[in-house]
Amino acid sequence: MINLIPPLKIENTEIVIPGSKSVTNRALILAALTTRPVTLKYPLICDDTQALISSLVSLGINIERQQNEMIVLGSYLDVKDGEYDINANLSGTTIRFMTAFCCIVPGIKQLYGQGHLNKRPIKGLVDALMFLGAKIGYMDEEGYLPLKITSSSLQVRNLKIDGSVSSQFLSAIMLITPVIGNIKISVTGNTVSQSYINLTKRILDEWNFKKIESYAIEGDYSAASYFAAIAVLTKSKITLSNLKEDSTQGDREFFSIISQMGNKVSFGENKVTVVGKKLAPIDINMENCPDQAQTLAVLTAFAKGKTILTGVKSLRLKETERVIALQNELLKMGIKTESPDVDTLIIHGGDPKAATIETYGDHRMAMSFAVAGSKIDGMKIKNPEVVSKTFPNFWYKLNEIGIKISL
Repeated sequence: MINLIPPLKIENTEIVIPGSKSVTNRALILAALTTRPVTLKYPLICDDTQALISSLVSLGINIERQQNEMIVLGSYLDVKDGEYDINANLSGTTIRFMTAFCCIVPGIKQLYGQGHLNKRPIKGLVDALMFLGAKIGYMDEEGYLPLKITSSSLQVRNLKIDGSVSSQFLSAIMLITPVIGNIKISVTGNTVSQSYINLTKRILDEWNFKKIESYAIEGDYSAASYFAAIAVLTKSKITLSNLKEDSTQGDREFFSIISQMGNKVSFGENKVTVVGKKLAPIDINMENCPDQAQTLAVLTAFAKGKTILTGVKSLRLKETERVIALQNELLKMGIKTESPDVDTLIIHGGDPKAATIETYGDHRMAMSFAVAGSKIDGMKIKNPEVVSKTFPNFWYKLNEIGIKISL
């Protein structure tokens, strides 16, 4: 457990934002489909990306790590006929992407995860891949990990896939189309996290399989959003560098949200500056940036009035049931909330008090509630090491802007 001590004042400061997890993992899959070495520059190294790297390496794909870059030397063509165990640990992105990837390489592949990942649904993706000719069996309960995949090729067929559970189902199949061919995909249901599908499409469009030798990983808007929220809460000026203005990352939308609140957001060359001016309740749909619903919930807990967040249904199937987790921990801070339906969270903002926060093994619970530690003294975060899943240097970066961390 750590204790957060807010600074007297956050001076005009600049934070270098690490590479995007979402871009890193998509680029790793595409590099492993490219039949020549590919250098990934400025990748994020965290638990989630390490899970995907280890999964690819376990199939016999050679990947070298150097300072500020990774070189994917091998490809899917290097995978031999054999038996393989693929451990995604706690990474949802890894298990979805590797499930599709393992359908186009030889051998008997057993895929599994750890903890809550084994309880997250995967049937929609499995059904879609089986329609394309994959041979996949459930080793325990139908619809959940672990899986056994025995096929090594897929057919080009017109495909329907349910987009209401996870955008990663669709992204996983999109990423392997350079090998299986351009299949026509129609999405049924209300697509969640459309922005992540747009991100996958953009990276595919940028990837030139005949000529590409290197690919630069852009900075992570998910990571940047916590510091943008701190700027708003403390009415400070914080510049966040290594961010593309034209990024298609979903969490870029968080900057539009705080701008709607009345704060100043300005983009420069590879950076964005946030000047906190106003904290007000808001009625907003979080479907395109669901990972920042927790950040916004904690931020608007300090805004007197009623904030209504819709589009939060997907949060209930993440590392934890994030809506309930948010309600539990905000209540400890004296903030009342409501969830009138599965897709809505209402926060009655006011005057939050310091509390000891459970993180539920969820990195975003730790980082979002740390935002409150920039304003009120005595915020304590249990199991702070969970941030290693996506942002290992998070606590160090907080210290950079003057928020003191003590055990």
